[in-house]
Amino acid sequence: HYYITNNLSLMGQGTSAYDQSELAEFQDLTYFTKREVLHVHKRFGELAPEKMKLHGRNPTLAKEDILALPELAANPFKERILEVFSDTGDGHMNFEQFLDMMSQLSSKAPLETKIDFAFKIYDFNEDGQICENDLQKVILFLVQPAVTGATLSGDERNQVIKNQKSCRTGNKKEETALSDSQINDIVRNSVITDDQIKKLAGKVISEMDMDDDGSISYLDFKHGMSKLNGFEESFKVTL
Repeated sequence: HYYITNNLSLMGQGTSAYDQSELAEFQDLTYFTKREVLHVHKRFGELAPEKMKLHGRNPTLAKEDILALPELAANPFKERILEVFSDTGDGHMNFEQFLDMMSQLSSKAPLETKIDFAFKIYDFNEDGQICENDLQKVILFLVQPAVTGATLSGDERNQVIKNQKSCRTGNKKEETALSDSQINDIVRNSVITDDQIKKLAGKVISEMDMDDDGSISYLDFKHGMSKLNGFEESFKVTL
Protein backbone atom coordinates (compact mmCIF):
# COMPACT_ATOMS: atom_id res chain seq x y z
CA HIS A 1 0.00 0.00 0.00
CA TYR A 2 1.81 3.08 -1.25
CA TYR A 3 -0.51 5.84 -0.15
CA ILE A 4 0.32 7.96 2.87
CA THR A 5 -2.37 7.57 5.48
CA ASN A 6 -3.88 10.45 7.38
CA ASN A 7 -2.80 9.26 10.83
CA LEU A 8 0.45 11.23 10.95
CA SER A 9 0.63 13.59 13.89
CA LEU A 10 1.13 17.11 12.57
CA MET A 11 1.40 19.19 15.70
CA GLY A 12 2.77 22.71 15.86
CA GLN A 13 0.93 24.20 12.87
CA GLY A 14 2.78 27.48 13.27
CA THR A 15 6.06 25.95 12.15
CA SER A 16 7.23 25.46 8.59
CA ALA A 17 9.40 22.35 8.99
CA TYR A 18 9.18 18.87 10.50
CA ASP A 19 11.25 17.36 13.26
CA GLN A 20 13.48 14.33 12.71
CA SER A 21 10.93 11.76 13.85
CA GLU A 22 8.30 13.15 11.48
CA LEU A 23 10.79 13.26 8.63
CA ALA A 24 11.76 9.68 9.36
CA GLU A 25 8.11 8.66 9.14
CA PHE A 26 7.69 10.45 5.83
CA GLN A 27 10.86 8.76 4.59
CA ASP A 28 9.44 5.35 5.53
CA LEU A 29 6.17 6.06 3.72
CA THR A 30 7.62 7.48 0.50
CA TYR A 31 10.48 7.00 -1.93
CA PHE A 32 12.15 10.18 -0.68
CA THR A 33 14.99 10.86 1.72
CA LYS A 34 14.48 13.31 4.58
CA ARG A 35 16.27 16.03 2.60
CA GLU A 36 14.04 15.37 -0.40
CA VAL A 37 10.92 15.54 1.79
CA LEU A 38 11.97 19.01 2.94
CA HIS A 39 12.58 20.06 -0.66
CA VAL A 40 9.09 18.86 -1.67
CA HIS A 41 7.66 20.78 1.29
CA LYS A 42 9.49 23.92 0.14
CA ARG A 43 8.01 23.59 -3.35
CA PHE A 44 4.57 22.95 -1.85
CA GLY A 45 4.83 26.15 0.19
CA GLU A 46 5.90 28.17 -2.83
CA LEU A 47 2.61 27.33 -4.56
CA ALA A 48 0.58 29.30 -1.99
CA PRO A 49 2.84 31.18 0.45
CA GLU A 50 -0.06 33.19 1.85
CA LYS A 51 -1.84 29.99 2.91
CA MET A 52 1.33 28.74 4.57
CA LYS A 53 1.49 31.93 6.59
CA LEU A 54 -2.14 31.70 7.63
CA HIS A 55 -2.45 27.97 8.25
CA GLY A 56 1.05 26.72 9.05
CA ARG A 57 3.06 23.98 7.42
CA ASN A 58 0.23 21.74 6.20
CA PRO A 59 -2.59 23.79 4.66
CA THR A 60 -4.97 22.39 2.08
CA LEU A 61 -4.22 23.93 -1.31
CA ALA A 62 -6.83 24.33 -4.04
CA LYS A 63 -6.43 22.41 -7.27
CA GLU A 64 -5.70 25.69 -9.04
CA ASP A 65 -2.77 26.32 -6.69
CA ILE A 66 -1.19 22.96 -7.44
CA LEU A 67 -1.79 23.22 -11.18
CA ALA A 68 0.57 26.20 -11.10
CA LEU A 69 3.44 23.73 -10.58
CA PRO A 70 5.56 24.11 -13.75
CA GLU A 71 6.54 20.44 -13.76
CA LEU A 72 2.89 19.46 -14.30
CA ALA A 73 2.12 22.02 -16.99
CA ALA A 74 2.75 19.78 -20.01
CA ASN A 75 1.00 16.71 -18.63
CA PRO A 76 -2.39 16.25 -20.34
CA PHE A 77 -3.65 14.32 -17.30
CA LYS A 78 -2.57 16.86 -14.70
CA GLU A 79 -6.08 17.57 -13.42
CA ARG A 80 -6.96 13.89 -13.35
CA ILE A 81 -3.73 13.10 -11.46
CA LEU A 82 -4.64 15.64 -8.78
CA GLU A 83 -8.12 14.18 -8.46
CA VAL A 84 -6.76 10.65 -7.99
CA PHE A 85 -4.31 11.67 -5.27
CA SER A 86 -6.73 14.03 -3.52
CA ASP A 87 -8.60 12.46 -0.60
CA THR A 88 -11.67 14.50 -1.53
CA GLY A 89 -11.44 13.66 -5.24
CA ASP A 90 -11.58 17.32 -6.29
CA GLY A 91 -7.86 17.96 -6.69
CA HIS A 92 -7.51 19.87 -3.42
CA MET A 93 -4.76 18.43 -1.24
CA ASN A 94 -2.63 19.02 1.82
CA PHE A 95 1.09 18.42 2.04
CA GLU A 96 0.79 14.72 2.88
CA GLN A 97 -1.24 14.06 -0.26
CA PHE A 98 1.06 16.26 -2.34
CA LEU A 99 4.09 14.38 -1.00
CA ASP A 100 2.43 11.05 -1.80
CA MET A 101 1.72 12.20 -5.35
CA MET A 102 5.24 13.49 -5.96
CA SER A 103 6.74 10.34 -4.46
CA GLN A 104 4.85 8.09 -6.85
CA LEU A 105 5.67 10.39 -9.77
CA SER A 106 9.36 10.40 -8.87
CA SER A 107 12.02 8.44 -10.73
CA LYS A 108 12.53 6.34 -7.58
CA ALA A 109 9.03 4.85 -7.69
CA PRO A 110 9.03 1.31 -9.11
CA LEU A 111 7.19 0.38 -12.29
CA GLU A 112 4.41 -1.45 -10.44
CA THR A 113 3.60 1.67 -8.43
CA LYS A 114 3.31 3.76 -11.59
CA ILE A 115 1.15 1.13 -13.26
CA ASP A 116 -1.12 1.11 -10.22
CA PHE A 117 -1.85 4.83 -10.19
CA ALA A 118 -1.91 5.07 -14.00
CA PHE A 119 -4.71 2.51 -13.98
CA LYS A 120 -6.63 4.67 -11.49
CA ILE A 121 -6.11 7.73 -13.69
CA TYR A 122 -7.47 5.95 -16.77
CA ASP A 123 -10.38 4.38 -14.89
CA PHE A 124 -12.53 7.51 -15.03
CA ASN A 125 -15.70 5.97 -13.64
CA GLU A 126 -13.73 4.16 -10.91
CA ASP A 127 -15.36 0.76 -11.43
CA GLY A 128 -12.10 -1.22 -11.37
CA GLN A 129 -11.78 -1.70 -15.12
CA ILE A 130 -10.93 0.41 -18.15
CA CYS A 131 -13.77 0.20 -20.64
CA GLU A 132 -14.38 1.73 -24.04
CA ASN A 133 -15.82 4.92 -22.60
CA ASP A 134 -12.82 5.34 -20.29
CA LEU A 135 -10.48 4.88 -23.25
CA GLN A 136 -12.35 7.43 -25.34
CA LYS A 137 -11.73 9.97 -22.59
CA VAL A 138 -8.06 8.99 -22.40
CA ILE A 139 -7.75 9.49 -26.15
CA LEU A 140 -9.34 12.94 -25.94
CA PHE A 141 -6.89 13.92 -23.22
CA LEU A 142 -3.93 12.63 -25.23
CA VAL A 143 -4.73 13.32 -28.85
CA GLN A 144 -6.57 16.64 -28.83
CA PRO A 145 -3.69 18.68 -27.33
CA ALA A 146 -1.17 16.96 -29.62
CA VAL A 147 -3.23 17.42 -32.76
CA THR A 148 -4.82 20.84 -32.27
CA GLY A 149 -2.25 22.48 -30.01
CA ALA A 150 -5.01 23.30 -27.51
CA THR A 151 -6.18 21.71 -24.31
CA LEU A 152 -9.78 20.99 -23.40
CA SER A 153 -11.59 23.84 -21.76
CA GLY A 154 -13.03 23.26 -18.31
CA ASP A 155 -16.56 22.93 -19.68
CA GLU A 156 -15.46 20.57 -22.46
CA ARG A 157 -13.52 18.41 -20.04
CA ASN A 158 -16.42 18.17 -17.60
CA GLN A 159 -18.75 17.20 -20.44
CA VAL A 160 -16.37 14.45 -21.56
CA ILE A 161 -16.18 12.99 -18.07
CA LYS A 162 -19.94 13.17 -17.47
CA ASN A 163 -20.81 11.68 -20.85
CA GLN A 164 -21.59 7.96 -21.02
CA LYS A 165 -20.60 7.04 -17.49
CA SER A 166 -21.44 3.36 -17.77
CA CYS A 167 -19.14 0.81 -19.40
CA ARG A 168 -20.22 -1.43 -22.19
CA THR A 169 -20.01 -5.14 -21.53
CA GLY A 170 -19.42 -8.02 -23.86
CA ASN A 171 -17.09 -8.42 -26.81
CA LYS A 172 -17.98 -5.79 -29.41
CA LYS A 173 -14.59 -5.18 -30.95
CA GLU A 174 -14.77 -7.09 -34.23
CA GLU A 175 -15.16 -4.06 -36.50
CA THR A 176 -13.83 -1.30 -34.28
CA ALA A 177 -10.06 -1.48 -34.77
CA LEU A 178 -8.07 1.00 -36.82
CA SER A 179 -4.97 0.02 -38.74
CA ASP A 180 -1.61 1.54 -37.80
CA SER A 181 -1.67 3.64 -40.98
CA GLN A 182 -5.09 5.02 -40.04
CA ILE A 183 -3.75 5.97 -36.61
CA ASN A 184 -0.84 7.78 -38.24
CA ASP A 185 -3.32 9.62 -40.45
CA ILE A 186 -5.19 10.82 -37.35
CA VAL A 187 -2.00 12.20 -35.85
CA ARG A 188 -1.26 14.10 -39.07
CA ASN A 189 -4.79 15.50 -39.39
CA SER A 190 -5.97 18.68 -37.70
CA VAL A 191 -9.04 17.09 -36.10
CA ILE A 192 -10.17 13.76 -34.72
CA THR A 193 -13.72 12.59 -35.20
CA ASP A 194 -15.95 10.75 -32.74
CA ASP A 195 -15.82 7.70 -35.00
CA GLN A 196 -12.03 7.72 -35.01
CA ILE A 197 -11.97 8.00 -31.22
CA LYS A 198 -14.27 4.98 -30.93
CA LYS A 199 -12.12 2.97 -33.34
CA LEU A 200 -8.92 3.89 -31.51
CA ALA A 201 -10.48 2.77 -28.24
CA GLY A 202 -11.54 -0.47 -29.89
CA LYS A 203 -8.01 -1.09 -31.15
CA VAL A 204 -6.55 -0.63 -27.68
CA ILE A 205 -9.08 -3.02 -26.16
CA SER A 206 -8.50 -5.63 -28.88
CA GLU A 207 -4.77 -5.58 -28.13
CA MET A 208 -4.93 -5.55 -24.31
CA ASP A 209 -8.11 -7.45 -23.37
CA MET A 210 -6.72 -10.92 -22.67
CA ASP A 211 -9.98 -12.52 -21.50
CA ASP A 212 -12.21 -11.03 -24.21
CA ASP A 213 -14.73 -9.44 -21.85
CA GLY A 214 -14.75 -6.09 -23.66
CA SER A 215 -12.74 -4.15 -21.07
CA ILE A 216 -9.22 -3.93 -19.65
CA SER A 217 -8.75 -5.33 -16.16
CA TYR A 218 -5.90 -4.31 -13.89
CA LEU A 219 -4.04 -7.51 -14.81
CA ASP A 220 -4.56 -6.79 -18.53
CA PHE A 221 -3.26 -3.26 -18.00
CA LYS A 222 -0.28 -4.37 -15.93
CA HIS A 223 0.67 -6.95 -18.53
CA GLY A 224 0.49 -4.41 -21.36
CA MET A 225 2.24 -1.53 -19.61
CA SER A 226 5.08 -3.67 -18.27
CA LYS A 227 6.11 -4.34 -21.88
CA LEU A 228 5.64 -0.78 -23.13
CA ASN A 229 8.89 1.09 -23.62
CA GLY A 230 8.84 4.58 -22.15
CA PHE A 231 5.75 4.06 -20.00
CA GLU A 232 7.55 5.16 -16.82
CA GLU A 233 8.72 8.38 -18.48
CA SER A 234 5.11 9.40 -19.04
CA PHE A 235 4.50 9.29 -15.30
CA LYS A 236 7.68 10.86 -13.99
CA VAL A 237 8.05 14.31 -12.45
CA THR A 238 11.23 15.66 -10.89
CA LEU A 239 10.94 18.72 -8.65
